[in-house]
Amino acid sequence: MIKRLKIVADENMPGLQSLFSDIADIKLAKGREISKDTLLGADALLCRSITKANSLLLANSKIQFVGTATIGTDHLDIDWLNQNKITWTNAAGCNAPAVGQYVLSAIAYWCLNSGRAMKELTVGIIGAGNVGTVLAKYLELLGINYKLCDPPLQEKGDKRSFDTLDSILNCNVISIHVPLIEENYLTNVNNHPTHYLISKSNLKKLRDNQLLINASRGAVINNQDLDDYLKTPNAASIILDVFENEPNVRTSLVKNCLLATPHIAGHTLEGKLRGSWLVYLAFCKRFGIKVNKQEFDLYPNKNTADLSNLSLEKSILVLYDIFSDSKQFQELADYRLAQEFDHLRKNAVLLSSGVTRRDYNGWNIENDSSNLQYLK
Repeated sequence: MIKRLKIVADENMPGLQSLFSDIADIKLAKGREISKDTLLGADALLCRSITKANSLLLANSKIQFVGTATIGTDHLDIDWLNQNKITWTNAAGCNAPAVGQYVLSAIAYWCLNSGRAMKELTVGIIGAGNVGTVLAKYLELLGINYKLCDPPLQEKGDKRSFDTLDSILNCNVISIHVPLIEENYLTNVNNHPTHYLISKSNLKKLRDNQLLINASRGAVINNQDLDDYLKTPNAASIILDVFENEPNVRTSLVKNCLLATPHIAGHTLEGKLRGSWLVYLAFCKRFGIKVNKQEFDLYPNKNTADLSNLSLEKSILVLYDIFSDSKQFQELADYRLAQEFDHLRKNAVLLSSGVTRRDYNGWNIENDSSNLQYLK
């Protein structure tokens, strides 16, 4: 009799029973609480960004496969995994539509809050990878001007038009979509570190009629500098989905942002299921298992929305009301922010209205004068 594989997985990865129950035994755990003891006897670890998959966790374990259901990989020690012949995968692009649509909702809310129109803006996008590219596509389809900044891609010969960081910082809206890359002082390998890419020197260039959004990694912005900056007169509006030292975030920073959410920009039903699906495919490949599922079987029926007589801004907020998620987070008492952070993340797909948060392609949209149905 063939021994069944054993998987330890983050409890916030949906669809695992449907995908894996016939090929492996699954043990679910809270992502921050996965430990060496949790992994005893396990062959595979399926995780999200809050689990550090490194030697401290995996040394002397039986783990042969690590799959993260996220785009980012800064929580994986890839060099160590490769050296120890542990197969790893990420879910590249899985929630790029969700994050791009989160940013559209952030911009829409800011516009309604300040009497602006989205089509009159220029949006500066820092980072033109999966998410930045999707966001640029959305803006182009909506007729909104944008600029891109991505020196590493530019140096690799990417043919798109790129601008400097200083040029981006002059845009009406600045949206950050870069991986977290630490500077390597020993080898100088990383010519374009993103750790503290935005700090005091850049923040002081911003004006009160601008919006800065970070939905990438918390430490891309120096949170102490940003906290201090928000206490100065005429500061730009700030919308944050990510923070340094999550879940132990700076409470004053959360309170002083125009909007703040607990690292949920990518948390649509489609985004999370797509992440699980991509990890499933890589798992099957690693262990020589025939793929016998279909991705579309994971998805429930679509939501329905009627956008009759609504502006672009209001239409976007019907599909995802970012303010509700922010209000729930920002109104928490200071002492509850850290303890509630992961709880809110876990339940983020279910909106306060009782509706499941979906990618735009998870909606049947009626009277769609803004053509949001084409933003896939």
